[in-house]
Amino acid sequence: MAFLHIEDAARAAVLEMGFNLPKSFEYDRFIELEDKDGKKNKGRLKIFADGKGGFVQDWRDTSKKFFFLEGEGQAKPLDKRERARIDRERHKRQAEAAKKQDQAAKRALSIWQDATPAQENHPYLVRKQIKLHGARLGRWRRVIQDKGGNRSTITIENVLLLPLFDAAGTIRSLQAIFPEKHPVLGRDKDFLPAGGLAGLFWWIGKRSNQADETVLIAEGFATAATLHEQSSYRVYMAFTAGNLLAVGRIVRERLPSANIVFAADNDTKTAGNPGLTKATEAAAAVGGSVAVPPIHGDFNDYQLFLNGGNHDE
Repeated sequence: MAFLHIEDAARAAVLEMGFNLPKSFEYDRFIELEDKDGKKNKGRLKIFADGKGGFVQDWRDTSKKFFFLEGEGQAKPLDKRERARIDRERHKRQAEAAKKQDQAAKRALSIWQDATPAQENHPYLVRKQIKLHGARLGRWRRVIQDKGGNRSTITIENVLLLPLFDAAGTIRSLQAIFPEKHPVLGRDKDFLPAGGLAGLFWWIGKRSNQADETVLIAEGFATAATLHEQSSYRVYMAFTAGNLLAVGRIVRERLPSANIVFAADNDTKTAGNPGLTKATEAAAAVGGSVAVPPIHGDFNDYQLFLNGGNHDE
């Protein structure tokens, strides 16, 4: 099928590969995709910088689909007027996204300041056999929309709150961890809507004064808590596999001589093992190394396994 606009081609390819459409399209960067069940980081989309083509990659089976303007592989050159229109639309989307993220950052700070210290007996901490490490306790509200377009607000009590900082040390978003999987949302974690994630992180533990200190970078809170409790190293949380590289670059810039170890999730039951794949790519980019548990799952799962318990799938 021939397409006059590259975003139409991108939409068709994303839907054909079985993903939900992203909220916006940006050029010359990877956009993480979620599957039809809302599971994040199941694939990625990239539109080339020239706006003539791109591809969708599926982490579930490692397949890849390319798309182009005016038929596959036959890109139609864009005139100056069309290129200017595309640039204006891109700048508009970027400005709108930045405005929403700034608004979300204000909400995140307000929620965080109103939260209270968590307790060690929180169901998630008990289930994961970890300490609270500065997590706070609060109430979480999420606006949902049904198939008929009707909107309603879900309120969840007794929620663990984790801050997400940017490289400047400013809270930009939050992650909420529920006591149990929510029946409507179908998950036990959530991020602040519009808060963004790329390049945001949190950490557990103090730094040493040695230039060549060892620091770890992991995905989730339970993994980071387990690693710190077992090693005493500072552990940075990237929250998703797709954010490991961005966080790794920030850490490397701040700690040029540090020994950076990416503690990968071993996603053996997911095609392409994205946890290990992303950690390996990040380590190669910043001169780090990779550690991976010998079972399916993360290092918290492995610690629970060693303790004789069942770990979450």
